[in-house]
Amino acid sequence: FDNLVTKLVDLTAAPESILAEINADLYIMSDVFENGAVAKGAASYTMKALKSGARVWTFAQSDRAQREIYLKELEKLGAKKYGPVAWEMNDLSSDNISDEMLLLFDLDEVNVSYG
Repeated sequence: FDNLVTKLVDLTAAPESILAEINADLYIMSDVFENGAVAKGAASYTMKALKSGARVWTFAQSDRAQREIYLKELEKLGAKKYGPVAWEMNDLSSDNISDEMLLLFDLDEVNVSYG
């Protein structure tokens, strides 16, 4: 990577200024479903990032109850034009990562390999 930045973000705050400050090509979020407000905020950030031309990858385990709120909010905001609004078991180890702007990864924490 030429430029890799990590940043803690308040997902319940307005996304415009933070996304402009970061200005990334790819946003990665993991387990951003602490409660309904955070899930909706994550959806708002996702849409702002997608509309700016960035890709968004979101990772979540199936036992995260609030992740369905995130999906419903994405659908309400029109995310379907950027990719499937559904959790999928995508294989990041392959060279066949989808060209979709939005990828939602369904994680199986029981079978995760940590290296």
